[in-house]
Amino acid sequence: MYNAIMWQLVIEALNTPQKRLNLRPGITRIGRASANEIMVDDNAASRFHACIDFKPERNSITLTDLQSTNGTYLNRERILRPAPLKNKDVIRIGQVLLHLENETDARPAAVNTQRYTRALVLESVDNHALLLFEVAQKLNTITDLPTALVETAELVKQHMNAEQCTVMLEKDFERLVPQQYNPELARKAIRDKSAEISVDSIYVPIMAGDELLGLISMMRPRTVTRTFLQRDLQIAVAISHQAALTIQRMRLMGLAESQEQVHRMLLKFVSQHEAESLIEYYSKNGHLPGLKEERVTVLFSDIANSASLAEHDGLREYAQILDSFYRIASEVIFQNGGTTKYLSNGIMAVFSHEMLPDAERRAVETGREMIMRMKPTGSLAESTLNIIGVSINTGPAMVGYVGGEQRVEFNAIGDTVNVAYHMQEYARSFRILAGIETVAALDEVYQHKFFRTIYLRGRESPVDIHEILPE
Repeated sequence: MYNAIMWQLVIEALNTPQKRLNLRPGITRIGRASANEIMVDDNAASRFHACIDFKPERNSITLTDLQSTNGTYLNRERILRPAPLKNKDVIRIGQVLLHLENETDARPAAVNTQRYTRALVLESVDNHALLLFEVAQKLNTITDLPTALVETAELVKQHMNAEQCTVMLEKDFERLVPQQYNPELARKAIRDKSAEISVDSIYVPIMAGDELLGLISMMRPRTVTRTFLQRDLQIAVAISHQAALTIQRMRLMGLAESQEQVHRMLLKFVSQHEAESLIEYYSKNGHLPGLKEERVTVLFSDIANSASLAEHDGLREYAQILDSFYRIASEVIFQNGGTTKYLSNGIMAVFSHEMLPDAERRAVETGREMIMRMKPTGSLAESTLNIIGVSINTGPAMVGYVGGEQRVEFNAIGDTVNVAYHMQEYARSFRILAGIETVAALDEVYQHKFFRTIYLRGRESPVDIHEILPE
């Protein structure tokens, strides 16, 4: 008499649920033919490909290739003669893997903890490459995170014969952990970033480097014939690794989509070049650039008699006029590389000399285009009430984004800006007025003449302004 040791073959094949077979004493043939004890559905397998000879009285197991066309592989090496087998050996025939296991050795203690290390991941992925290939095939076609989490849970149930499986993200731990089959074991896996296995439950963290992204939990009731084994933990770790890659991919997709949305939003306020610069700055620094001193050319324009328009035309009509004004002005400003700030009944544009060497010329061209398109015969409205003017001034200013975490706004402040703002009341109707520094930077193409000297309240020095003449 002898004490029989239970040996099992765990069979993995693409798109096929995992099978677990008890190894019988004597010869077990493997191949494509239906007469084999283990039938392998793989084009690379011969009709009678290989056999396993199990002698329980000696507890010896031998693998023999039956002169197959494509060979039999044991632990990645092709065998040329009968080879002895031991626990955890892997046989490959075509794309089918057969794992040999001694169930007595594979069964864990009541609770077993394994640190979630790179070595554990590599060992798990290495031992279950075929399974990972199938999992990756399915998860890589999914484009939204909720569906990916559901599909991961289904893959776990399929390949591990688990009755229940939950894939939760880190943000959902507080809500979902108390609902787990073994909440304390789940908390231990989260706290220690460890893989936890008991006879009826497994908890595996989803890790990206040292960052905890989520947790995979699975449960198998004690009433089933087979409880969880050490190999099941490896499969769970392998799937969690693929889940981490999927979550990271979703994050990158979400980031790209978010950046595209931000880019589209920014294009409503800044030029294409400025939008790209802002996104790049925000990606590096986590915030928009604050106020800094730089040389700028500032342009102001507003609708001269907005109060009268609102009174006589009604709010709806006035809102339509203002909307057209904003739309046309912004389009022209962006075409010339400026940044826009909307005012109650007008608009401010800032042309940065750091980005635009010819900022003064661009500001003047913006003013000319705005006036051409907004005169009564232009596209704003057929009304003589829509009178605008343009004022331009050049000099130093504090420029950037101000506000808190919830809301930020572009702004420019300083004497250069204040002077340009007060100049615009002299620019109506349909004049372009410019300060001394702006005029000095223009070439002879832009004819101008002295307009007047103005005195601004609170400012000691007077301001000489010139009119830029029409083309």
